[in-house]
Amino acid sequence: MKAEELDRAKKLILDEWRRVVFGEFKPAVEVGEYLKSCTSRIVSGIVKIYAGKKVKGFEQAVEDYMRFMATDKNLSPGEAVMTLINLKKIIYRVFPDMGLEEYMRLDELMNQVAVIAFNTYSSIREEIFELRLMEKDKEKRMLERSIELVIQDQEFYDNIKITRRGKEFIH
Repeated sequence: MKAEELDRAKKLILDEWRRVVFGEFKPAVEVGEYLKSCTSRIVSGIVKIYAGKKVKGFEQAVEDYMRFMATDKNLSPGEAVMTLINLKKIIYRVFPDMGLEEYMRLDELMNQVAVIAFNTYSSIREEIFELRLMEKDKEKRMLERSIELVIQDQEFYDNIKITRRGKEFIH
């Protein structure tokens, strides 16, 4: 498989990859455009890198893609990265007569992409977890404040009255 052949097959590979990854998924227009953009940049980047060219913004394309994948809490890190490995399998199917040297070159490239994807996915999931934790902490503080407001100036059976100044003992 020569770089020129891979470049000519780029659209076929991209369409097949999108079909495998997203199936019948019909996202909102904005999300659909986002996914089209990042998947196009990934496939174009792989083709250019395979051809030995420098690619500006390739890691950003992988990050954008993995950012979307990380929002699915039912998707494991391995499953998310596997969607990129599926791209490698599609390329192998398009070029079944690939020589061993070409196979190894593409395999190494896709391994590097998988590492970038996994690291990105992990850091994004960590960010999402921290945001959820902050939201839970905010909810907890709001609940505590609500409880304080409800019980203020209330008398209890253990001779304690809760006021804005704190606890007072009732004699």
